Amino acid sequence: MTNPNPFIRGYQNLYIRRELMITYEEHFAPCYRQIGAEQQDAGDDRLVGHHAIFNDTHALAIEPETVTDDQHTLYPANGQVRAVVYAVRATENGEELHLGDTESRPRAEGLLKRIQFETGFYSRSFEITSAHLPDEEWDELQDLVQHADTQPLMFECFTLPDSDAIGFKLHCTPWTDEHLAYACACSLSEVQAAMEGQGFEPETIRVLSLAGQADVRILILDPNGCLLEGLPQF
Repeated sequence: MTNPNPFIRGYQNLYIRRELMITYEEHFAPCYRQIGAEQQDAGDDRLVGHHAIFNDTHALAIEPETVTDDQHTLYPANGQVRAVVYAVRATENGEELHLGDTESRPRAEGLLKRIQFETGFYSRSFEITSAHLPDEEWDELQDLVQHADTQPLMFECFTLPDSDAIGFKLHCTPWTDEHLAYACACSLSEVQAAMEGQGFEPETIRVLSLAGQADVRILILDPNGCLLEGLPQF
């Protein structure tokens, strides 16, 4: 299990970064570097075609005769700026990824929009097997949802008698401490304590907490549902 939360799908923290594409030696592939702070606001035409000095992360477009000693120390490598690109980047399983780049910000924004799991459209409903809960806990849950007072909780629960399934409608997601503090003046640990106070068992609390943190809004537990890879099975 590489991702600590199996409910999370797609890329997270998508963003656009403006970069310089630099060539430097014939037998090396072009490299991509962030634009140095002093040139962040420079237009593309002021950068493309110019000599470049760069390090492992950043670069400046500058003519060789104007490079200062301090700049040479900070940016020891030399090359040529061939293009300004707008890179779409994201994180997956905690690792930062380069997804692709375009020649303009509008095109990058369009690419980002097409691949982004937009809140309210995707990745908000799951149907998983009830085998992700211990048998005794599943039996107790079926009884609990009939009379549980969910008003102080961050969800509503309901039964689906024809399929022996149980559903949850989660509120105020994602259940991160930052979002809960802003939206509901509480923390995830307080939400979990409230569930425990209403009689919900540890594995149910854990599954609901993972779903809430992943911004899931509808969660169905069904004996005939599918296994969710990465979530323990009992």
